[in-house]
Amino acid sequence: MKKLILLCIVLVGCTADNAVPTTPAAPTTFDPATATLLKMGTLEGVGHTVSGTAAIYESNGKKYVLLNPYSSQNGPDLKVYLSKDVNASSYINLGKLKSTGGSQSYEVPGMPDIAEYTHLHIWCEEFSVVFGRAALN
Repeated sequence: MKKLILLCIVLVGCTADNAVPTTPAAPTTFDPATATLLKMGTLEGVGHTVSGTAAIYESNGKKYVLLNPYSSQNGPDLKVYLSKDVNASSYINLGKLKSTGGSQSYEVPGMPDIAEYTHLHIWCEEFSVVFGRAALN
């Protein structure tokens, strides 16, 4: 019973509150047409509505994550994580989700070995709840 009550609190706590813009993200200078695709996966919701494609590209020595297309339910404090496993026990925080819809890209900081990163997560940091994830192959 306690688990059910906690789950209800978390699900109610991560409902839409306009924390993430709902208008499409501003265009970025990243162009996937001039980049090399390294990995890709399909985003699926985990207790929330999330859909689209996540891909990792390399361009001019830098790595980028592209969400295109992308759509999700709104929520507070949503972040984009690149992780080494399904549980995100080791991850890179790529920053705030730019929008609940549309194409958006995120530069991967540093020079991580992308082969080690197998998942992308949309994460509600405030309540420690995964909104969606993609296995990257």
